[in-house]
Amino acid sequence: MIEELIAWARLDCMPAAQRLGLRREAAALAVRHRRLRAQWADHIAQTRAALLASARLAAAVPAAPRRARLMGAGLLQDVPLPELLRLFDRVDLVDVCFGPAARAAERMNPDQVRCVPQDVSGVLDDLSRDPHLAAPAMPADAWCASVNLLSQLPLLPCAALLDGGCSEAEVERYGRSIQRAHIDALSRVPHACLIVEYARTRADAPDEALLPGLPDSLIRDGWTAGPRWHWPLNPEGETDEPSGRAMQAWWRGGDAGR
Repeated sequence: MIEELIAWARLDCMPAAQRLGLRREAAALAVRHRRLRAQWADHIAQTRAALLASARLAAAVPAAPRRARLMGAGLLQDVPLPELLRLFDRVDLVDVCFGPAARAAERMNPDQVRCVPQDVSGVLDDLSRDPHLAAPAMPADAWCASVNLLSQLPLLPCAALLDGGCSEAEVERYGRSIQRAHIDALSRVPHACLIVEYARTRADAPDEALLPGLPDSLIRDGWTAGPRWHWPLNPEGETDEPSGRAMQAWWRGGDAGR
């Protein structure tokens, strides 16, 4: 608890996100990253490798983007920043909360790194908004990456709607709309990377799909399937019922389809 309070105090957070509890969630995640560093090391390495592979594809084409935009990068743990700084003139770290590492990177690289506070769902200030109208457009002149973000976007907004008396069916539709709007916005830019948790895994049960129908939808939208790996999110000893996530990277642009 003390560790989380210290982590909470060291975070910068947008007011609307803090009201919904995202600062508290980010602090808890930062503490878990430190505690489970060894168990999560392969997941972090795989995420960084997938991001870097997609970025290199984008940087290798004629008229390559000179800017990178990484959404969900406020804690910086899974971002290969030094390598990205060699590929792009500028790297925008986009999130609702920023930790000390991201702010330090911005200070150390003032001409190349920016911390950009932005709610990429567009609904945190007003949950009555239509997610498809609220989601901000992404810059077409940048390589854009969504980093382990898609399954997280609807969680706290949907929890707030449930607490406010909305039906489970309404909330489920709303959550899917937030995710679909994010994918649609990402699909409009020429060069992109999407890293997602697509299933919940347990040793004693079949995988539970978190994003049913997503692979077929992405393929129709011109995405290319990248590598898969497993994230032991709740390893043995962390919870009574160990569980994990099946992860996959998807790429768009560059020569990803070759």
